[in-house]
Amino acid sequence: MLSLALLAVAAYAATNIDNLFVLLAFLAEAGRKRRRVIAGQFAGSLALIAAATLLAALLTRLPEGYVGLLGILPIGVGLAKAWERFGPADRRHKTDSLKEHDQAENADQSESAKKTERLKELKESRPAPLKGSSWWTVACVAVANGSDNIAVYVPLYASHSHANGMFITLVFIAMIGLWCAGAVWLVEHPLLGAPIRRYGTALLPLILLVIGVSVIVQNDTLRIVFDW
Repeated sequence: MLSLALLAVAAYAATNIDNLFVLLAFLAEAGRKRRRVIAGQFAGSLALIAAATLLAALLTRLPEGYVGLLGILPIGVGLAKAWERFGPADRRHKTDSLKEHDQAENADQSESAKKTERLKELKESRPAPLKGSSWWTVACVAVANGSDNIAVYVPLYASHSHANGMFITLVFIAMIGLWCAGAVWLVEHPLLGAPIRRYGTALLPLILLVIGVSVIVQNDTLRIVFDW
């Protein structure tokens, strides 16, 4: 059960790295009115989970072993993410970024000092809170950004029993809460976003590949379907 819990945690984390920064933006916009952002995140995430369980229930009618072919979905997503992260376009972007970094280092330091001073002045002046986005706007964005979630969740649900699927859902719900709590904490520490973005996106393809392979192996797909 521990291995299943770790797999579910990895599946949720891998498919919500990008969404974390969207959530941070909504929370920063909402100011003190963060409950509606959290409510929208829960609503959107639960809608994705419900859609994944429904699709998985339909796909479990496939012949034995063929359900494991769904593992190709997270593998495909992982390979696409790896190409996006480590491909030629990304290397060109890194080269350009290094050149720009050398030219703008001193300017960034002075700009950082100015921003710190502005933040201090804003806190002292206590401006009226922003209206922010409604909960359903946050939910719609979460659903619209959830294609990766569906591609990973469906094989995970389809390759496990109903009882294990319920356990996976409970882990996902707990992860939504932890994700929101972490986002609330991070929004107060914006400097931590850079390392999370750097290392999180680097690990994302590997995690998705591991999930896809595990789905194929658990269903003994290679032996049943391809007679390997």
